[in-house]
Amino acid sequence: MHTLRISHPALQGAHREETIDFYTNVLGMDLVLRQPNLDYEPEEHLFFHVGSDNFIAYFVPKAGVDPASYQPAQSGSGHMDHLALDIDLADLPGWEERLREHGVEFEGPVDRGYERSLYFKDPNNVTVELLAWLTPPPKGVAQAELIKRAQAIREARGAAFIEDEDVQAAIAEIRR
Repeated sequence: MHTLRISHPALQGAHREETIDFYTNVLGMDLVLRQPNLDYEPEEHLFFHVGSDNFIAYFVPKAGVDPASYQPAQSGSGHMDHLALDIDLADLPGWEERLREHGVEFEGPVDRGYERSLYFKDPNNVTVELLAWLTPPPKGVAQAELIKRAQAIREARGAAFIEDEDVQAAIAEIRR
């Protein structure tokens, strides 16, 4: 027996309409479910489709519930540090422009060795990362296998971080 994948992170936030606007209009996701929270009556349960059958759930206060009772998200020990979403490298400049158009302050693109990332906050103070592989995994190659092989190549080089050259070498090994 083994797990299949992450179905969805479930986040909680105070800003219902801003959250819906951010994930649908800024990030372009579909809101595929919107219903009462089955476990807590004062909240709504939102379900956003990220792509490739991956989702983000959000629990937000219903209209009329005081959002001041919700704490803003924070990074650090015991908290989620950030939510990372894959994007295509060719789309990175377009995402920068889209964030600017929506008045979203961001950091980046940040060089992460084999990827480039943009970082910003959602309306509930959750840090979101848009990450683009410099050399994306080819069709049929699982990211887990590719990262594991690139990690071994990086270690053999004695390098501190995986670089794009490690990803390319791992792809070549997998294809052999």
